[in-house]
Amino acid sequence: MYCSQCGKEVKGNVRYCPVCGTRQEMRVMPAEDMIPKDLPAQKRKQKAHRQGRRLGNFLVSVIALLILFSGEDTVPALSDYTFQRMDVSCFAVQGQREMAICDAKGNFCLIDLPQQILYSADHSRLAYVDRDRELYYMDDTDPVFVDDGVRDAGLSFYGDAIVYVRDGDGSRDELCVYTIRTESLERLKVSDCRSFCISPDGKHVACMEAGSDGTLVLWQPGSEAAKITGRVSEVLSLSENGEMLLYRKDGDKLFRYLNGKEEQAASAGGTMDYVLNEEQDEILYTAEGSTWYYSMNLKEPVRLAGVKGNLLTTCYMTDTACQQGQGLTLGRKTLKNLTFATHDVGGNSCKLYRLNWNGKEAEPILNYAEQFRISRDGRSVLYLSDRKLYQIRDIGSSQDRECISGAMDVSQFTADADLGKIWFSTSGRELYYVKNKECLNVSYDLDRMQGCVKDGILFQEGQDLYFSDGAEKVLVKSGVEEAWIRENDYVVIKSDEGLCYLKDLKDSVCLMGGS
Repeated sequence: MYCSQCGKEVKGNVRYCPVCGTRQEMRVMPAEDMIPKDLPAQKRKQKAHRQGRRLGNFLVSVIALLILFSGEDTVPALSDYTFQRMDVSCFAVQGQREMAICDAKGNFCLIDLPQQILYSADHSRLAYVDRDRELYYMDDTDPVFVDDGVRDAGLSFYGDAIVYVRDGDGSRDELCVYTIRTESLERLKVSDCRSFCISPDGKHVACMEAGSDGTLVLWQPGSEAAKITGRVSEVLSLSENGEMLLYRKDGDKLFRYLNGKEEQAASAGGTMDYVLNEEQDEILYTAEGSTWYYSMNLKEPVRLAGVKGNLLTTCYMTDTACQQGQGLTLGRKTLKNLTFATHDVGGNSCKLYRLNWNGKEAEPILNYAEQFRISRDGRSVLYLSDRKLYQIRDIGSSQDRECISGAMDVSQFTADADLGKIWFSTSGRELYYVKNKECLNVSYDLDRMQGCVKDGILFQEGQDLYFSDGAEKVLVKSGVEEAWIRENDYVVIKSDEGLCYLKDLKDSVCLMGGS
């Protein structure tokens, strides 16, 4: 298409003319046209399910749920104790006014910079709300328009449904559930919906209405909504099939709504950090300085004696995850036997525990770590303490630790998912690879260690980007200002060309132009 202002050609779904900067109207496909009606029924079904549920045993962090970074500003580093590897179909790169959404083949589109971006737990589904409050979901790299006037939105755990709040008539809002596979939309009139949560299957919604009574509305599309009254301050979770709703009311009390009855579960004042299982009928949370475990079949939460610090919700490395209010929903059936971490804010350190088989006790694994990483199978842990790198090879038995960095002062480390390949950097800008308990030098002039990719590591010496799968290094690209590793080994670099996707660590696909 061509710019309406200056007449210059504007390629693809670019929202602003690259010459004069005039905002363009995006060409989008309405939802009802996404699946051609002349396709055979089976092919239509296959297309509708193409980005369906793909849960598995993957690494995750809360930071990975956004996958956003700025092409102009300083990019915040991932937390030292987090790591992520997801099975994603596309990734997003944010500039000043636009966002590029790109797939593994290098196909991409440019969209208006969103004010909210949404992911399913395994990141197989992506949706967003743009600055004009228009809601879209992505079909491969094609944006599909859903609705406008949207204030807030969320994707269900599996990505089957989008729940959103939009402006209605007068003082009433509309709480909407859009089912992607069937392209069906249902609306409910509510009074100033301040927050909501979605059941994992996307079929039930709990909305907290504003007002002095703090009313909760529990709704299954196609059915009459139920209301829970009485100073509700926060809604935490809604389990599969809407069986149990967890929320706080009266300021510092935790309640559950089960089988049509409201019951007080515990006191829970202050900020709550919490983790839920996939069906959201179990919760592990920190409140008022203590950590608790609670499940639907328990009358009262169990206080985990001996657990110190606040629950850390950014380090669960063996599950897919989805943000849920101030907490996290993990792709696992139970929280029992979960290895979890707490954070000592004052000491800036972490502790590691394992919840036992009945959820009543937490076994201490690690009392002090500045950084740590757990193996994919959950059996071993790698951690940094007092500038030394240690490994516990079997946290389920003896828990004996071994220093693998020798006398060197370690500043940072990275490793593959199984902790079979380990690299660390020193304060003297040296990079080492650990092989058979021996530390082999990879670089004497390290500037930046990006992290693991394709069974190896990416790092920079000045503006030279290198790859190593052991002690040898290979030059990948020169003239690189910065590089980032995204999910599924997507690598994005910033150079004179602009922001580029480095496909297979070889070919550059320019996503946004340079200076």
